[in-house]
Amino acid sequence: MAATLLPVILFAQDSSNSTSLPQLATQQTDDGKINCQAAPQKVYRPDDRRPRHDNAKLAQAGIYLYESKRLKLYTDIDKKIAASLPPVIDQLYDALEQYFGSMLPDRAGTSFQMTGYLIHDLELFRELKLVPEQLNLQHGQHVGNEFWMRDQTFDYYRRHLLIHEATHCFMTFPVPVGAPVWYMEGMAEHFGTHRLNENGQATFRVMPTTIDLFAGFDRITTVRDEITAGKFQSIPSIEAFRARDFVTVPHYAWSWALCAFLDGTPRYRERFQKLGGSLEGSQFESKFRELFAADLSHMTTEWTLFANNLQFGYDLPRAAIDFRDGTPLSENDADRSVQIKADRGWQSSRVKLESGQRYEVLATGRFTLANRPKPWISEPQGVSIQYFDRRPLGMLVGAIQADETPAEGADESMRTTISISRGSKFKASQTGTLYLRLNDAWNSLADNQGQVDVTVRRLKSP
Repeated sequence: MAATLLPVILFAQDSSNSTSLPQLATQQTDDGKINCQAAPQKVYRPDDRRPRHDNAKLAQAGIYLYESKRLKLYTDIDKKIAASLPPVIDQLYDALEQYFGSMLPDRAGTSFQMTGYLIHDLELFRELKLVPEQLNLQHGQHVGNEFWMRDQTFDYYRRHLLIHEATHCFMTFPVPVGAPVWYMEGMAEHFGTHRLNENGQATFRVMPTTIDLFAGFDRITTVRDEITAGKFQSIPSIEAFRARDFVTVPHYAWSWALCAFLDGTPRYRERFQKLGGSLEGSQFESKFRELFAADLSHMTTEWTLFANNLQFGYDLPRAAIDFRDGTPLSENDADRSVQIKADRGWQSSRVKLESGQRYEVLATGRFTLANRPKPWISEPQGVSIQYFDRRPLGMLVGAIQADETPAEGADESMRTTISISRGSKFKASQTGTLYLRLNDAWNSLADNQGQVDVTVRRLKSP
């Protein structure tokens, strides 16, 4: 699946080999003087140099053409399946233009189109010289506005890989791309995660919900396995990925996860989408730093929690943390109350705990965890007939976001949770803001309703 990212020439003159002199624009000023300046030249995408094929000859060999506005697809797979694929790429093209901006025009005024080769019998395609000899085609590769891919076992993953390679063509064809490989591969994977409704309408950049509906997509499982093996990847470590690393699944999985996280979390989404206009040249990395420098610490915390809790259907908007620093309690201001909603992830108590100080947290209220087969009513101690993350479903839990940045290699402080239930007394292990949540799976927050009332109390020293 690793794409071959080749340098692309940006043409801004006529199609001959001669150099064009810039045209001059003239403008007369109020005092009668003439100002001359170079008129802006229109920028075009590279010329379309895809090879023409003898379609009748290919059909005799069992390779058929299925064409839409944006895709010519040559394939030897089942005809019904093949015919359904080009319309998906037409929809993809519209989604890509909406996200990254309009495709540059060409001199002839023709619509942008790609050619794809979806291959079941690789030897047949090689025999007919449809696959360049230099391509080591294990999964998929692209060059310019052409791509090649092997057929896949699962219908979903066949479309996923097709979308992945088509996304590469769209992103790399118009201009010389300097964006890092984690972004290029991550966004191809991110657009590749899609769903189709019964009418064939596609939605792209979705969070996969179940392994059955997204058969063949193993990125979530891969990230979980990596973390279990002690191979968590921080944001800086993902930024350091190089093209040669993308020969195994984990680098694709981590790159997808980071793009899905930044694009799906409301706090970062708008800024992340601005990066789509910074693909050319070397501007991407400086733009990334400029956009996210102000809250890199918070982003690191959320990324760590997301990656460590990643599961099918992870609800990024509801899991997003509204970071609000707490203030300390004093002997004169010994307690503070806050409502904790059942349909959200970590929420600030607005209380800053002080290391070594003892506190009591009390909670009251009833809330609903699910509505099927009937409403699951819970209180802050949780429902002990079902567990998540080794605690009763619905139990009130806490975590401290430490004021001090974790040392190199140290775990994020909010990875350590405190069981609170109806009430708990404990000594703060570190100074930082107390965050609270009602325990539930990260893909099951949407059907929760209600909240609990929580009071945080500073206890007198013994």
